[in-house]
Amino acid sequence: MADLTQLTGAYAASWLPWIMIPLVFYILPFPVVALVFLWIERESIEEEV
Repeated sequence: MADLTQLTGAYAASWLPWIMIPLVFYILPFPVVALVFLWIERESIEEEV
């Protein structure tokens, strides 16, 4: 049985940062920009009324 002092993370999902880098920098900006664009457009439509 391992306690918390032995769980160094050397074996646990060492590939995870390499998956997160393209996910955060190449895939995530598109929905974020789309949501910001829709938010700005929604505010401009509300001001016209």
